Amino acid sequence: MKNWLPVLVLLAGLGCSISFAQAVCLGPNGKPCPADPEMRWCADEKVLPNLSVAKPVKLSGVLLDETGAPIIYDRTFVQIKDLKTEKVLFTTELDGEGQFDLGAMPAGKFRFLVVWLKDGRIRRLPIADQPNDLFCSAENVCYLKIVIHFHGTDKPIDCCPPK
Repeated sequence: MKNWLPVLVLLAGLGCSISFAQAVCLGPNGKPCPADPEMRWCADEKVLPNLSVAKPVKLSGVLLDETGAPIIYDRTFVQIKDLKTEKVLFTTELDGEGQFDLGAMPAGKFRFLVVWLKDGRIRRLPIADQPNDLFCSAENVCYLKIVIHFHGTDKPIDCCPPK
């Protein structure tokens, strides 16, 4: 077991994805830890399905913040992942009104992610929690109105790749 203490140094900005935080690992002797590209908190993240689709449907929706305003960050996408294979099954960019259309979705349990394309890499949306408990039980069309919670300050997990 590694004995180390993560220390989070905050810098001005909006998120690890845009360089506002730097994680520094210090060992028990106070010296920096060896490089760990999978940062411990990333590897320990528990990832559960958050989207249940009862029957095949056409899936679309809108992402809103807690005030009801649409999420309109440039280069923001929604993705559907298969948790068993960790493969992205569907992805689409939000339009200028925070809306998305993923097309035909099969029945099953999936991971619905909101991600951001920054510097050519898919990252977590800064200081935002992923949605919980999304259900599609409609007949042919499922329209999700998803409210994204912004936690207002960075967390170490915000620096991890989206899962």
